[in-house]
Amino acid sequence: MRKPVQLRLSIKNPSPAVSNLSANYVPLGSFSWEQEYDQLKIYVSLEGVDMEKIITEFKPMSFDIKFHDVQGKNYRCAVPKLNKEIVPEKCKLIVKPKRVVVTLLRPSLDKERDPMAGIMNLMKNMYEEGNNEMKKTIAKAWTDARSGKTADPLKSYK
Repeated sequence: MRKPVQLRLSIKNPSPAVSNLSANYVPLGSFSWEQEYDQLKIYVSLEGVDMEKIITEFKPMSFDIKFHDVQGKNYRCAVPKLNKEIVPEKCKLIVKPKRVVVTLLRPSLDKERDPMAGIMNLMKNMYEEGNNEMKKTIAKAWTDARSGKTADPLKSYK
């Protein structure tokens, strides 16, 4: 099991909101997200966020982000149970003028866990690097396989 990673930004003169561990938090009014196979981006619409006043904690199956002193309020974005595992060490947070972008990265599947990934990558490379005849052959084989028209390679031996 992976060890939880807590990123605590070093603050030279912390504000009372950051140093007070029992601060009251306002839940986020709304957020949006964009999901891809290996990552999830969460877009939090908050203006006036100071990177030095954010405390993040990423764990393999959860995350907790605390925004302190944002226009006089403390906000919290926490998901105690994610649907899929993430890699805490690779998660990141970007502060923009009108929003914060949180990127959660999933573990990449290696060839031992997903044997078809290696074959699919090989076929993809053959298609991308092949000449027109190779592309036509691969496209035909793929189309035939999808439609169930594949020939029986052992037919001549029966």
